[in-house]
Amino acid sequence: MPEATSWPQWSQDEIDALSLRYVNDIIECSDGYSVFAAVAFSHYLVGKVGLTPDNYSVFFRLLESGNQYVVDALAGDGDPAKFFGTIQPNTFMLRECFRMLTKWKPGEIYPKALLIIYGLLTVCFRDPEEGYRLYSLTVTDVNNLGKHLDKGQDQMYPLNRIVLTVLDEIASLVEPQHPFPSREVQDVALQSNSIRGKFLDMTKKLNEAIPDILLVRGDYSANIIKPNIPKINA
Repeated sequence: MPEATSWPQWSQDEIDALSLRYVNDIIECSDGYSVFAAVAFSHYLVGKVGLTPDNYSVFFRLLESGNQYVVDALAGDGDPAKFFGTIQPNTFMLRECFRMLTKWKPGEIYPKALLIIYGLLTVCFRDPEEGYRLYSLTVTDVNNLGKHLDKGQDQMYPLNRIVLTVLDEIASLVEPQHPFPSREVQDVALQSNSIRGKFLDMTKKLNEAIPDILLVRGDYSANIIKPNIPKINA
């Protein structure tokens, strides 16, 4: 008799790890197949599961892909700035927002993804002291927040308008109703106000407030990966 084939004996942990590896590959959106799967996964999450305090971290992972088709599937027809409106902001969310804003070059990411992030930040810093308590901003964070302003557009351009709103909220940390701020808080507030002022003053440039290296722009439209939609045989 032929020798029996020896099949690997999978443990549940090994199966879970393998499954997670494929899910992570999907979320990376590195090719058309993964984008197609990530779009379908996004529709599943939005349509069947919904955004909850228990799963918002998965939405952050998908958002970080920056892929236009995935972000559109997540945001749907709603206002992207209100996407996380049902979730109480926390330190994790703020840390992830600033990590992505730091990672991305200006212009490198689909604007709707940025609107989702800045929409959350407007909620967090509406009470600037509470926002700062949740996440202790640095001047570097403020620079990475402000670098996504687009001087080629006016202040009413949706992305510019919402970035300016967040900067204004942070700048209010040194207003009279917030007495005796620490030196760190003063530096953050003054830098926010400086960036905002340089943008609004047509005679000024952003590099008068933000280091040049942070203002090197990318072009998200040049690197769009479309979903590879499989053909289904009838």
